[in-house]
Order: sequence, then structure tokens, then C-alpha cells
Amino acid sequence: MNKNIFLIPVLFLMGIIIINLKPNFSYAAKIGNITSIYGAMSNPIVGYGLVVGLDGTGDQWGVNVTQQSIVTMLSKLGINTDQASLYEIRDTAAVMVTAELPPFAIPGQKITVTVGSIGNAQSLQGGILLMTPLKGPNGKVYALAQGSVSTGGNVSTDNVLPLPGYIPVSQNFQTSGIIDNGGIIEKGVSIGLNSFNSIRLILKNPSFTTASRVASAINAKFGKGISKPLNSTQVEVLVPAQYKGNVAEYVSIVNAISVKTHSRAVIVINERSGTVVMGGNIEINPVAISNRNITLKINKKRVPNTFFLKNGLTVTQLVKALNAVGASTSSIVSILESIKAAGALSAQIKII
Repeated sequence: MNKNIFLIPVLFLMGIIIINLKPNFSYAAKIGNITSIYGAMSNPIVGYGLVVGLDGTGDQWGVNVTQQSIVTMLSKLGINTDQASLYEIRDTAAVMVTAELPPFAIPGQKITVTVGSIGNAQSLQGGILLMTPLKGPNGKVYALAQGSVSTGGNVSTDNVLPLPGYIPVSQNFQTSGIIDNGGIIEKGVSIGLNSFNSIRLILKNPSFTTASRVASAINAKFGKGISKPLNSTQVEVLVPAQYKGNVAEYVSIVNAISVKTHSRAVIVINERSGTVVMGGNIEINPVAISNRNITLKINKKRVPNTFFLKNGLTVTQLVKALNAVGASTSSIVSILESIKAAGALSAQIKII
């Protein structure tokens, strides 16, 4: 039997925890994968639209904005109607549409958009988003979105005839979805990269050690003094004379340079799906956990009120043990956050 299972009652009843982690580790990566260029960033764009073609799962009566939008849309197409005539419509939903305008975006480039209901629609699955302008913070239109919405889930009826009050069981969220390549960029954003005399690389995971190593790797490739770290996030890189006016090629060479990065461990928890992702090298040193309600037999010896963690046990094994006995995601989150709050966990916890 896996002794790690005995961790569960202790963790829920524990009075004292002493855990030392070794969360720092290194790995080789291309500079282009761990950095971005200052000024070449993505920009959020947003728009309001209508999703049609829903199978009775759209906005119900009472969401006035949906009826108003339908009337306005039809009037632009030369069809006159009023809200009262739309009383029975259940196949349309008002939605907000969001996307990211990528750096160096050009007209005609396609992007993926996200669609979310703002009314009382039950599901957007199978619906079609009508042409929706996507605007930036300055109010200008940068893209147009349209296409079939996919929520990535389905509704289970268990082949039973629905009865009054019956509520179908949904898998995943049905009121939001994506349209893959559903946006077409109308207006690009240019930063004039080829006119730069220097560029600044922004580390996606800030670290003084990684910034120094990136600068050293670039200097080893192009010569001393070409690059220097400015802080834990930015690395300045001068453009050599032979690449003036052709900075794009220079950046491609810099991005291909391999560097040994230094990164802290990160534990990512998705509360909606119950997924916990972490580095496998986060080890817990040998440690004893005391609790007045626990008595365990270890190596054929009864040790009252004490529990010992196995040497070399990792956080991955700990979470696996928690999952094995049916611990909920919220319980796992609570345990990890409590350990971190006590100062015993230096790994970063991200909840999405």
C-alpha cells in the first residue's frame, strides 16, 4: 500500500507543518521562447454582437438589449419590425466578443476570438456570431469577427424524455466559447522595428539570473558590450552596424540563441476543471508532522502522534495522494495556500 495515502487525514487535522522545498531549477530554452520585444505587445480588442441559430437556448424575454439589437440590425437590412413582435424569439443571444490584436498585426491576418453571453442564454453551443466590429481603447475598429461558436462541451439528456422542471446536465461552460480564426484584422499596428538602433527584450518570467544569462549568451554570439541586463525584466541589445535597417533578421538570430534559464517553480490550479499542474522536481525534505489525533505504524514501529514524510517525496506525489482519496480541488488549494501562508512553500501558486 502507498504510504503517501496516510498524508490525507494528517493534512486536514494537522497542527504543525514543517516543509522545506527546493523549487528552483534550470532548463535550456531559446531566447525567443522566453522573451518578447518591448513595444511589440498584443492589445485587447472588444465588441458587442449577436449569436443566432440557437436551439431555443438563447436569451429569454426580459433581456431588452437583445430585442433592441435585433430591431436595429434588421432595420439596417431594410426590414422594419418592433420589439413586441420578437416576444417568442429564443434563438438569439447578446454577447461580448473579445480578442488579442497580436504584435506586428497586418490587415487580412486571422485571429481567434472569444464569445461570452451577457444575457440569460442557457447555451451558445451551435450558434453563429454575426459580423461584429472589434474596437481598441481608442474606439477605432481593428478587426471584424464572425463564425460558428464552439463551447467545447455538450449537454447530456441520458436519453430520458425531459419532464417539467427537468434541467439538462452540462459539461463545461455553455455560455462562453471561441471561434477559431473567427476574426479578420482590418487595421494593423506598426512599430517600425527596422528603424531601431537597439531593442529591449522583456523576460516573460522575470529573473535577475536569467536576464544576466541572456545578455551573456548574446554577447558570446555578437561580441562583448552588445547586450546588458537592465533589471530582472529587461535586457538591452544594441543593433550591430551590419544589421542596421534589417533588424528583423537580427532579432531572428537572437531568438534562436539557446540559454540556460533560471526559474522558480509554479503550481497552476484550474478550479473549474480540477486540474493541478506543477513541476515534478519540487521535492519535500524528510520531515515529521505531529498531530494529537494521529497514530501511525512506520517501519513496524508504532510512533504515536507523529507522521514522517518519505525522503525524496515530491509535491506531485503529494497531490496524487490527495486525489487518490478523493480530496476536492478546493481542499488541495486550501492546503497549498496554507503551507505558503506559513512561509513553508516558496513555489508560486497560480489559480485560473
